[in-house]
Amino acid sequence: MTKQKRIKPGPKPKNGLTDAQQDTLMVIQKYQQAHGMSPTVREIAEVRGIKSASAIEVIQQLENKGYLKRDKGKARAIEMLERSVPVNQVTQVVPVEVLGKVSAGHPILALEEHMGEFLVDSGVARGHCFALEITGDSMVDAGINDGDFVIVRTQETALNGEVVIALLDDEATCKTFYRRTSHIELKPENEAYQVIKVSPEQSFKILGKVIAIRKMEVKYANGRCKQ
Repeated sequence: MTKQKRIKPGPKPKNGLTDAQQDTLMVIQKYQQAHGMSPTVREIAEVRGIKSASAIEVIQQLENKGYLKRDKGKARAIEMLERSVPVNQVTQVVPVEVLGKVSAGHPILALEEHMGEFLVDSGVARGHCFALEITGDSMVDAGINDGDFVIVRTQETALNGEVVIALLDDEATCKTFYRRTSHIELKPENEAYQVIKVSPEQSFKILGKVIAIRKMEVKYANGRCKQ
């Protein structure tokens, strides 16, 4: 009788996660840091070189394990929960001042209110950054909801498809930026709103690019934003 060769079990998944799950978390985290919003399922699948159905399966597993929270009715609504960050990961933080509110609806008058500050990972808040509280619902499909805070890196240019804070005729708004041949478009991420076409006659300036979103409830005390 031929002896069957015993197969040794492979290494146990780190933190209870498989390689596929850890890779997916890393893709989501890097995308959020680079773009200030969550990737779509298709984008995750493309980066990992897998089918969308496989990406959905892994995302569901991570959600069941408490690493992600997802709104299945929206394209960009994957939220990384606190346990997604390794507990032994030591990062430096820098203060980012909250300068007031900005509209994710119709543009509103830009006012600096100095509402407090966030402590943000220095790897995210590179360069001069500031934070704003979002009012309105025109960016919900980008995962930016009324009452959220956006972390913004100061810059005067943007690439097509990047979310920016722009000043249009002295009114500030949060929209997705597109440069067309004859004009600039500020696109809301909500079908209930129309695209804003910026004419050459209008005063227009990009104040910065959205690099991160904060969704926790914030209380202001002694000039600081506290979770």
